[in-house]
Amino acid sequence: MNINSHLLGDLLKNMGIITKEQLEEVLQLQKGLVSDTVSEPDVNPADFITKSRKKDSDIPMLGQVLLDKGYITKDLLDPILAMQNRQVRELRLLSSEKLSLIIQIGLIINSTVELVDVLSLIMKYSNIVTDAEASTLMLLDEDTGEMVFSVPTGPNADALKDIRIPPRVGVAGWVAENQQYVIVEDAKKDPRFYDEIDNMTGSETKSLLCVPMRTKRKLIGALEVINKANQAYFTEDDALLLNILSHQAAIAIENAMLFDSIQNQLKEK
Repeated sequence: MNINSHLLGDLLKNMGIITKEQLEEVLQLQKGLVSDTVSEPDVNPADFITKSRKKDSDIPMLGQVLLDKGYITKDLLDPILAMQNRQVRELRLLSSEKLSLIIQIGLIINSTVELVDVLSLIMKYSNIVTDAEASTLMLLDEDTGEMVFSVPTGPNADALKDIRIPPRVGVAGWVAENQQYVIVEDAKKDPRFYDEIDNMTGSETKSLLCVPMRTKRKLIGALEVINKANQAYFTEDDALLLNILSHQAAIAIENAMLFDSIQNQLKEK
């Protein structure tokens, strides 16, 4: 339910049918309805699952909550649901080779590899599955609002390490503020593009794809791939794959921060 709910919500928000604030309100309302149905587990696990299944069936789907709130009409909702189902079908048709690479990343995240190594591999795989020449993982500095180039790849990547972009500047700044992905076919013609990065690396950004990176609680950064091979443009399939990798990177970061927090608490005892 969560995956489909967020997919539907993102579609409605990206099309301008609902605002980001309305989506957040409805998701919180739906979350509250889920919480109201949760109770302590019974001693018998089988009974608990049966009861939980019955409770889940009583929780309204995101579309129904939007209808109840009056934020959308059924005439608008039905074609969006059809689009959502089409995207789910497209996910199933993605290259099995590319999906297997993403599964490998999931296995790596659950290993004992250091966080920086895991994130570097995620960015390497991001280049492979989207046929990109370069990429970077940017993390949001919550104190300043800047986007920090934490894990760049590609030509002259070392020149970008820890470089900061001012708040709401560049394509990544726009993605962070709006929390939705964007495909830029011609960077030089997009007013959001921050060409100072090209000046630092001596490279030319022609096209790019940037997706938000979120934990369960909040946005923490963005993933960006640059210059698709053979002068082609990035596609919706690329965006779908990069969103999956962005989610995996967020999980790796969240797990590492949680582990570090636990370690610090143990040291204080």
